Amino acid sequence: MAEIGWFDVLSTAENYFTVERLETSKWDALSTDAKKTKALTQAYNRIYYSGLFDVPTYAEASAAQLIVLQKAQAEMAYYLAQHLADEDRRKGLHAQGVTEAGIVKERYGGANQQPIDMDKIPIPPLVLGMLEDFSTEGKALYVTAVDRDEDEESMEL
Repeated sequence: MAEIGWFDVLSTAENYFTVERLETSKWDALSTDAKKTKALTQAYNRIYYSGLFDVPTYAEASAAQLIVLQKAQAEMAYYLAQHLADEDRRKGLHAQGVTEAGIVKERYGGANQQPIDMDKIPIPPLVLGMLEDFSTEGKALYVTAVDRDEDEESMEL
């Protein structure tokens, strides 16, 4: 049995959407198991490889961690099902150097404009909150009070 990120099988994710999530129209619109598996896989990849979190793999996660990771992955998959096409268009405009899209009245930076962080990986606030314990932000390693055990004079080169 191959895992789908932090889900053991697709039916576990389906259960999340059936039992826990009130609005499921975008998930339901993914008409095949293959599309749902793709959404879950992309959600897992976005979380796992974002660099924003230090998350375990399915095999490394505790049972308590798996519960949180599955919910976060499902919510990320829902976000992707609902917003990925629009996100791709906006990122495409930014990659082309467009600084303003007149139809939607968006500004992406430029002269006298606050730049929008188009290079950041979009993660919905709900998912960020769920994964707060795994966040790598603000967790830098600092070494203090380092002493040497050996005498410098006794060291031979």
